[in-house]
Amino acid sequence: MARGFKSTPRGFVAELNRPERRLLRTLFNDVIELLGAGETVHPVTPEQDARTAGDQSDPLTTAASDRQASTTDDDAAFWSIIGDWDPAAPDAQGRLPEDGLSVEPTRQAPTDPALARLLPAGVKDDEHAAGAFRAATEDAVRSAKTADLQRAAAALQSSLIVLDESSAVSFSRALNDVRLVLSARLDIQDEEDAARVHEIDDWALAQDVESYMALLYNFTTWLQDTLMLALSSRLPD
Repeated sequence: MARGFKSTPRGFVAELNRPERRLLRTLFNDVIELLGAGETVHPVTPEQDARTAGDQSDPLTTAASDRQASTTDDDAAFWSIIGDWDPAAPDAQGRLPEDGLSVEPTRQAPTDPALARLLPAGVKDDEHAAGAFRAATEDAVRSAKTADLQRAAAALQSSLIVLDESSAVSFSRALNDVRLVLSARLDIQDEEDAARVHEIDDWALAQDVESYMALLYNFTTWLQDTLMLALSSRLPD
């Protein structure tokens, strides 16, 4: 029988039996896998994003090739000296030589609803700005979330879970990410949906995937609530 977190002189302490710890470890690892297998991992430039499926050529390379093909013999001699250098092409950092501007990469939002909740848009009502922000930050967010989940899974070595304050905050974030994934799978959109899921509280009556996920959602919600209460008890008045 699980005992929720309490603030003690030893730290934040909870008690979970072996099946409960195995269950949590599985949930943490599932979310780690989801974060690692996310879609649209490689940033693309706006030009590449707008390119049609039938034309995968690099526009800068194509322009340079066309220009070289149309030069006179004298021009050909000039281009043979400078090689493939293109004065209009960005350098390795994306900087344009003439005006110092950079090609700003973008990244599409995940199509998986669960991953979309884990990695929400950082900018609203501006698709390009949101894509640029995602390209700049998403990898770091994935890494931070994965670190929390790995740290939480590693804490489940014995029935007595003892966490210092830093580990407790990290553990709470990991539980929240599990809840975000489960809420997406259960299609929880509002308080009415949450109340419907909350009514499922008997493991003996779980007969399908949805009811089982509802029980997992309620269990992780309860455990996170006890941890947040324990953490808040140490806040100054």
